[in-house]
Amino acid sequence: MIINNWYVAAQSSDVKKGEPFSVKMLGCDFVLFRTDDDQVVCLSDTCCHRGAALSHGKVEDGCIQCPFHGWRFNTQGKCVAIPSMGKDFAIPDRAKVDCYPVEERYDLVWAFLGDLPEDQRPPVPALLEEYYETDTWRTTTTTFEAPINWTKAEENNIDTAHLPFVHKTFGMPQDPTHQSVPIERKAFGARVARERTAPKASQKSGVLGELLKEERKKTKVSLEFSLAGVCHRIQPEFRPGMSMITFAAITPIDPWNTRFFTRQTRNYAIEPEHDEERLVGQKRAREEDLDVNMTVRPRLGPTPTRDQVLVKSDEMEVLFRQYVVKLIEQGWELDYDKMQAEYDHKVYVIPSPERRINPKGWVYEAAPTTRPRTENDGWPSAEWVR
Repeated sequence: MIINNWYVAAQSSDVKKGEPFSVKMLGCDFVLFRTDDDQVVCLSDTCCHRGAALSHGKVEDGCIQCPFHGWRFNTQGKCVAIPSMGKDFAIPDRAKVDCYPVEERYDLVWAFLGDLPEDQRPPVPALLEEYYETDTWRTTTTTFEAPINWTKAEENNIDTAHLPFVHKTFGMPQDPTHQSVPIERKAFGARVARERTAPKASQKSGVLGELLKEERKKTKVSLEFSLAGVCHRIQPEFRPGMSMITFAAITPIDPWNTRFFTRQTRNYAIEPEHDEERLVGQKRAREEDLDVNMTVRPRLGPTPTRDQVLVKSDEMEVLFRQYVVKLIEQGWELDYDKMQAEYDHKVYVIPSPERRINPKGWVYEAAPTTRPRTENDGWPSAEWVR
């Protein structure tokens, strides 16, 4: 698991005014809450006083109040009230918790879990601007968790060679040949556009079956992933002007479990009564993927490329692994074994930007990493794996 990246912490609708929302990411606990001016705040969830979960407290006057002794923390994570000591008490500088940058996009709450200053962070990915074109695109949303490692999950998501063998409604086992085309490398990921043999009309049902009842020869499909934000966009064009986009962002809960946030938008049959058909289709595809991926070994990644026989059709997955390895070499991979070994005796937290500015005076230690941080401690350039 990698720090200094954007991760989706929740759907925007999960974070309501006046109600703390608890979430686990990267093996650590966080609390989200929404202020009166509709801004979402993300703090480390463990109170610096006696270790209670702030998410079990309440939100008042733009602060979150600890359920144990009523200590209040503002939107920057600083303690502003200790009731037992009275209003005139000088609050210690160490009375603070880590606070993380937050942005909302596609009705998702993205949190930057790391300590990079703003000018060194990658932007929140802009891979689904059609989400806002509600006159011509209709979107369904899903959130789910699965017992699969985040790297294994995303490799499956950006792998197109498995479609003929795993997916019954849009795979074509009669022609599994993978079209070899150039891959466009992006600043934080890659993009590829291919043609593949279209499924038979009989494989489709419902409104898609009606709209695609004429046999087709080819389907155009574009695929793009971004390691910044750990997300991807898959867009098949069924026929000219008829398209669907599946966007998903994945968040590691811990090394063995991953949370998925999906947005599937379509520019056909945009009436709400067709939503259920798309939700059923997504569920079927998800279950087909999980049936295979739950058997994959080793369970944790990224797997060294030398440990598997990889071919040209695995090129996108290889790039993804190389990008992840580059961030590991930056010293950003959490040492989860150490964190777990000391879990019952010590609190570790993801370091925040404020901790980088003022490294002293924090109660809880920054989570350990598997390698020392490098001097060039920022996101690599677009040429990072060439």
